[in-house]
Amino acid sequence: MRFKRDEGFRFSFGTPITAFFTIDEMNGNRIGISNGEARLIDLSPNGMKLSIPFDIPISYQEDIKITVRFKLSQVEHKIQGEIIWKQKAFDSYFYGIHFDINEVEQKEMINDLKYFAKKQSTK
Repeated sequence: MRFKRDEGFRFSFGTPITAFFTIDEMNGNRIGISNGEARLIDLSPNGMKLSIPFDIPISYQEDIKITVRFKLSQVEHKIQGEIIWKQKAFDSYFYGIHFDINEVEQKEMINDLKYFAKKQSTK
């Protein structure tokens, strides 16, 4: 797992967004753990910070692939990525997810995020 952030911006949600996740793979082994609920804390073109109410047992040597589904405005995003860090919080755990998406998916998510942010600023 790594802790480096080198993206251009990161949008922090005032109120976390509901998201759903599945754990797809651990160290190359298919897992397919069904949907769990999470809270999307912040989002960038390359990754996100999720709050999950339980501990996913991981070590620095493990590669954990995850799929996260969330909706900002009218588009539901289904993004695959890898857990790159974890941090214990008061009643949950924070996880850093690095995306494995192409440029088209990234642009679509950024446009949706801009629309969401604009809509939030007019409330």
